[in-house]
Amino acid sequence: MNQVEITKLMEESSIDAVNYVKEEYDIELNFSMDSVAQIDKVLLWSVAKLKDQPKKDDFIFVICNMLGSYIGETFRKHIGGEWLYDETDPNAPTVLLSFSSHTFAFPGICYQKLVNDINTSVNKYFELAIRNVTQ
Repeated sequence: MNQVEITKLMEESSIDAVNYVKEEYDIELNFSMDSVAQIDKVLLWSVAKLKDQPKKDDFIFVICNMLGSYIGETFRKHIGGEWLYDETDPNAPTVLLSFSSHTFAFPGICYQKLVNDINTSVNKYFELAIRNVTQ
């Protein structure tokens, strides 16, 4: 996947996140930096929905990439950066946001919260990412 394709995909996925969150939870996401805190709530609510999903892996993949793209696009709008599609492991390609010699796994942090540890804060990760590139 080239740069143009991954950027377009992540931009479209972030719009899907806005529409999904509005439809499912009646929460307006507006790409403000404060709105990223809402993603923690959405992921907690998604944990409950996960139990009812016949295709759990598909649900996890879609939610994490959609919400991660929203976080990354919010970062890009306010700070900058570009999306990278890392195929180092062809069985598990990774999408990262790169800025100022740093990379951030926004879809990955969503996965961490949804699957491994509900106490993970995607908002704190987002804030740390900003601090890492603005200090």
